[in-house]
Amino acid sequence: MAARTTANPARTDVHGIERTNDDNVGAIAAFRAKHEWFDHIMRMQERYSSMGGNQYSAGITYFSVLSIFPILMLLFAGLGFVLAGNPQLLDEVRQQITESVDGSISETLTEILDTAVEQRGSVAGIGALTALWSGLGWMNNLRYGVSKMWKLNPVGGNFFVNKLRDLIGLITLLLALVLAFGVTAVGASGLTADLLDHIGLGDIPGINYITYAVAVIVGVLANYMVFFWLVKFMPRTKTPLKSCAKAALVGAIGFEILKQFGSLFFSNALSNPAGATFGPIIGVMALLYFIWRILLYSSAWAATTEESLALVDYDVPEPAVIRVRREVHTGTSASKTAAMLGAGAVAGGLLASLFGGK
Repeated sequence: MAARTTANPARTDVHGIERTNDDNVGAIAAFRAKHEWFDHIMRMQERYSSMGGNQYSAGITYFSVLSIFPILMLLFAGLGFVLAGNPQLLDEVRQQITESVDGSISETLTEILDTAVEQRGSVAGIGALTALWSGLGWMNNLRYGVSKMWKLNPVGGNFFVNKLRDLIGLITLLLALVLAFGVTAVGASGLTADLLDHIGLGDIPGINYITYAVAVIVGVLANYMVFFWLVKFMPRTKTPLKSCAKAALVGAIGFEILKQFGSLFFSNALSNPAGATFGPIIGVMALLYFIWRILLYSSAWAATTEESLALVDYDVPEPAVIRVRREVHTGTSASKTAAMLGAGAVAGGLLASLFGGK
């Protein structure tokens, strides 16, 4: 039988090496080799951990909270402009505050409202500048973290073009988040029940469960649009459409679950004085942190599909330079060698004279 000159494909591993015996792999490695979906999940986790996903999520959360306050200043300024032009609406808002909140808190909120109306111009100017500065920093760090999940260096490119993209991304992200949270808020509030009662459908058996299910489905669709845009267009690289679409669906479902738990948390936290004081800011920070974790996990999922890995251009290593040095190692030095030769010559001469004399 002729000897085989090519590798046996059945015994060749991914590195092109033919193996006669399989390595003794562990249970997890064997399960990964058997199930591709589990191997993909493990690749996602490895990518997320190796690229510092938790650290980037925490950093993005910091810049997100830093951007909230200037944006709220702009909202208060806009509310001030609206109320300043409509005194009747301003009186209704004051009356609503007085009826809803008792004691000194009502007076404090009324003073804040009056200040927002009187100083609406300065509040709008300061809020606009700080919102622009902090918002662009927020988007830059968000794009940085998402790009890292694709093992990209997000630094580079034209400065003004990048800032323009970040500005457009900031406006789009704010509108998308308002839409996503607005759908969940409407579904979880009593507005849906009031609307059903108004149109005469409130007495239908099980209508509350139906409306809740519809609200969840609509919320997932809204989340999907948000995550698809973030996963597809945030990283500074070409991203496969199919991988991003699947990753966005995973992120949308996780985001909806998070929103449902968030609505329960805020409804319970605001029901007591301690929760009303500290609950909102802690809840917002925790909510934003988990949102960005879901986003980075989704990006890592999209970046580790076979389709995405096939597009990776690995860096070519520098050419190796081989320098050959010729070195001669001798056991003895030249002087010692000469002395040994001289001693050998003398001994040979003595022997010759002795034997010659005989």
